[in-house]
Amino acid sequence: MVREAEGGDSYNLSISDLMSSLLMIFVLALSYFMLSYSQKTAVLVENEDKRLEILTLLEERLKNRGIEVKVVKDMGVLRLPEGILFDPGEATIKPSGLMAITILAPTLKEILLNPNYKNSVETIFIEGHTDSDPISSGKFPSNWELSAQRAINTWQELNRVEPDLNQLSNKNRQPFFSISGYADRRPVAPNDNPDNKRQNRRIDVRITMIPPQKEK
Repeated sequence: MVREAEGGDSYNLSISDLMSSLLMIFVLALSYFMLSYSQKTAVLVENEDKRLEILTLLEERLKNRGIEVKVVKDMGVLRLPEGILFDPGEATIKPSGLMAITILAPTLKEILLNPNYKNSVETIFIEGHTDSDPISSGKFPSNWELSAQRAINTWQELNRVEPDLNQLSNKNRQPFFSISGYADRRPVAPNDNPDNKRQNRRIDVRITMIPPQKEK
């Protein structure tokens, strides 16, 4: 009977050791997960702060020269109203738009070359948007073409002012700049009156940041 008891104690001890080991593994795994999660959260927060710094700098540079723009912080957007860049239904950049771009282009170059923002910015989208009124100028088949051509012309003028912009790339060696035309698909106000339609006709400069990298 004593031997049986000793055998039972040995068995119970082995189970206890196993459970303690599993618990330790779980605690270590949980600690690693929490550390990794905290680090990724810190990167996200830091990148959001950097993006806000960039947008604020762009806004200040333009407004100091009398060019009214709008920053949409949660979307990472610098918004250039149509009135600055284009006449209604046109894709040719106006003199006021050319002036805005002569300020915007070197500021973007300065930011992208700034060590504080190195490996932080992923893409800068130049986005064209229109209101919902059908295009009637005869130059463009639809608002799709108008919005896309406005975005293209904006980028081309940025690149003319600062040719180096076209050579810059993110940490993944991908070019920073991208172009898109959304027509009337992403309004910022209902297309129900002239003022709202005016808000919807715009160029958005959207900045996206490098997300935390997946561990290999």
